[in-house]
Amino acid sequence: MRNNLRSSTALSLPQPVHAPQALGFVLGAAGASTATVAAAGGAFAAATAGATFAASAIGGAVINATIGIGLSLLAQSLQPAAAVAKPSVQMRNSAQPVTYAQFALGKVRNGGFLGFTEKSGKYRYNICVIAAHPINGIVTHYIDERPVTEINVGDDNSISQPDVGGKGKLWPFLGAPGQSLHPDVYANFPQLTEAHDFKGLSGCVVRGKAPGNPEHLTEYYPGEIIWAYAPVFEGYTGIYDPRTDSTGYTNNAALILAWWLTEVQGIEVDWDDVAIEADVCDEDVLQRDGVTTQKRWTINTVISDDQDFETQRAQLCAACDGFLYERPDGRAGFYVGRYIAPDVTLTDTDFWSLSPSEGQTGSSAPTEIAPEYTEPDNHYREFQGGAYVFTEVERRVRETPQLFAIDNHNQAQRVAKRIGLMKRARWKLEGSIGMIGYELIGKRFVKIEHAEAGIDAVFEIGKLARTSIGTFDITAQSIEASDFDFDAVTDEPDRPEITEVTGLDDGVDDVTGVTAVSSAQGQITVSWDAQDEIYQQRARLTDINGDEIVLTQTQDDTSLVFTGLVPGADYVVEVRNQSATRNGDWIAATPDVVTASGTAPGDLSVDSATADVGEVNVTGTAGTNTAGVIIYRAASNDFALASYITGVVPAGSFAAFDITASSAAGAAYFWAVPITAAGVEGAPVGSYSLTVT
Repeated sequence: MRNNLRSSTALSLPQPVHAPQALGFVLGAAGASTATVAAAGGAFAAATAGATFAASAIGGAVINATIGIGLSLLAQSLQPAAAVAKPSVQMRNSAQPVTYAQFALGKVRNGGFLGFTEKSGKYRYNICVIAAHPINGIVTHYIDERPVTEINVGDDNSISQPDVGGKGKLWPFLGAPGQSLHPDVYANFPQLTEAHDFKGLSGCVVRGKAPGNPEHLTEYYPGEIIWAYAPVFEGYTGIYDPRTDSTGYTNNAALILAWWLTEVQGIEVDWDDVAIEADVCDEDVLQRDGVTTQKRWTINTVISDDQDFETQRAQLCAACDGFLYERPDGRAGFYVGRYIAPDVTLTDTDFWSLSPSEGQTGSSAPTEIAPEYTEPDNHYREFQGGAYVFTEVERRVRETPQLFAIDNHNQAQRVAKRIGLMKRARWKLEGSIGMIGYELIGKRFVKIEHAEAGIDAVFEIGKLARTSIGTFDITAQSIEASDFDFDAVTDEPDRPEITEVTGLDDGVDDVTGVTAVSSAQGQITVSWDAQDEIYQQRARLTDINGDEIVLTQTQDDTSLVFTGLVPGADYVVEVRNQSATRNGDWIAATPDVVTASGTAPGDLSVDSATADVGEVNVTGTAGTNTAGVIIYRAASNDFALASYITGVVPAGSFAAFDITASSAAGAAYFWAVPITAAGVEGAPVGSYSLTVT
């Protein structure tokens, strides 16, 4: 049933006389003088507050000419829409001509954008920026959707992941004052200087090594490019807490809302009120297991400069069931989700017009709400929670509000319950009220007793907007205090099971009968038993430096021959089966370490390595089977990045050598490398850190 009371007898009744405080406020807002206020019986202090409120653009600074707005209106913005990016979209490292600043609030996972990408030698360097501000710390590194659960921290503070064959290194930077990138970056890219320090930004230098064989590409780089980097981290460290008068990291919803209002929107808040809401957010609430607890309201999300005000407000306020309003002094205020008994009552004579609707339980009303939120157990991607069911009917009407600033099932369900109950409210109304609207500023709940409409209930304000000095438009829906109660043990539905994708190593037979032998110079032959025809075989050799050579058998053969190996060098030999979609385990050959046939040069003995103007000088004695010596140079202490600065300088076995080589000026690292007459290089000797003038 719908009642339209715009022409009801309420319009013919005299408007009530309100308290002097309300009258003074209205006259002050209208610009009345002190004398006028006094003559009308209004309070001077209230008039001053009214004048301040009028000067504040009547709510325009906060919510676009609206004085108060709650979750019921925000819920309209929470349905699937292009304006709200799903968390999984943020797991790549985008490269765009125009990049918007991203703010990470609370604990999040984000890929950010590429601030720099370039190749040097055997390596590709990506500098990924994950936040436009300092962060508290990285919790878990992710590369191509794989969490780095086992990490090695090198002497240079780099982080590598064992199960990618040592092909990658990560050098995080957290936006700390005075930060600089890892020296390896500056050494390999002279165009970058210490001025390119990514000041105030957070991210990671990702270095990936090119595979030794093109067929090896997709094994280490499933996307056929260097890994996408999208870590889990604790975000912005500049959130102010008035309770401790300190600034730092937090995911307290009230403190984040206050930061967003003051620092992003440029609006003042009352920090005493913020402290009250922050305490509510920090209250412990019981989870579904009936044992563990969590904080009542948290926010964990990424907002971006390319999002409009409405999108950010909807996500942030919905996460904590927030109600946002403008105070008479022009500041912004808000409440986080909880019931507060109303202290203002509206009656028939307060309404200029009223359009109530009764009974929202028809075919259009949702029967269940299944919120979509960010789930840590789903690698911080979007996830649809259990359905909060309001009524069991044959025809189900499900809504899936997007609550991506929430990262736990319990909180998502508490908000889902509130959204569903609002959509199924016993009463919903739109109306116009008089000066009593000033008494509703800063109020979330109001009691409405309207005899003609048959309404006697507590309502939550959906929207309160001033349309003239003495007139306000109001939308509201009836609620019960119990709507804000939530017994997780009985109310929270089961979270759907999250099934991890099985690893690529499952369900593939181990290859059998693997053997390896080197019967020719620089060659190793790997053999195995005939395998099931559904498989092909892949063999790999790994040298002492961890570098790999991989070959794939594409016929029905049972062997592969590796050529061009370093004579005298040792190689670990392994083979595995692979199907069209899966790989088996690597199986070691017998023997698992094979020495490539042939003779490598013996080790050099270096007596001295010195630098002079435009050159370096290296002296020493050659070893066995040596035909010459080559000098290599690199900007950093990594032979893999070195280039030779001499050709082969003749030096016989056990003969002394004295080599002078031209070199660019500056600090660098140098190596001497022996070579045989057949062109086989031996082990490098060095490094020698020298500065050429």
